[in-house]
Amino acid sequence: MKMVGRIVLLFLSIVVTVVVAGKAPPPTFTETGKALAEKLCEKSEDKAFCVASLTSHHESETATAPKLGVIALSVASTNASDTSFYIKSKLKQRNLEPALEDTLDDCSKNYLDAVAQLDDSLAALLANAYIDVDIWLNTAISDGEACEDALSERAGNDAELARRNANFLKLCKDALLINTILTP
Repeated sequence: MKMVGRIVLLFLSIVVTVVVAGKAPPPTFTETGKALAEKLCEKSEDKAFCVASLTSHHESETATAPKLGVIALSVASTNASDTSFYIKSKLKQRNLEPALEDTLDDCSKNYLDAVAQLDDSLAALLANAYIDVDIWLNTAISDGEACEDALSERAGNDAELARRNANFLKLCKDALLINTILTP
């Protein structure tokens, strides 16, 4: 009996050691501000857009990587809120084509969800719950992609909404990229 207990304890010790040893700490950066933004955005689909969005706030001048993560989520959340407002104002217009109205209705629902998910992402990031940030950001990206699908599959298309949606997706993907870098 004692031997089985020791074997189990030894096995658990090895498993814990492997798990702990295999988990690399998050990277540390000596850069701050724009230099750090450029480094974090190296793998972005649109590096210039990523750097510009991260450095659009004056707080970014001396920001560390975690602060740039907060800025990335804040910029994406502001974009989602502004896009939601844009959609609502379009829906108030009279004589909308039925296909466009359907598209706007779908996108409106998607953006209301995305705003909530980005707020949840920000709260999770502030709590260092990086896995939750990943989940919420991926869900917000899915909402943006659903709006993109509605815009491309239906006759009712709005060029301004398509542009805003494309920017929203870039912002969310950049925030996700930064969260992945920050995840220990």
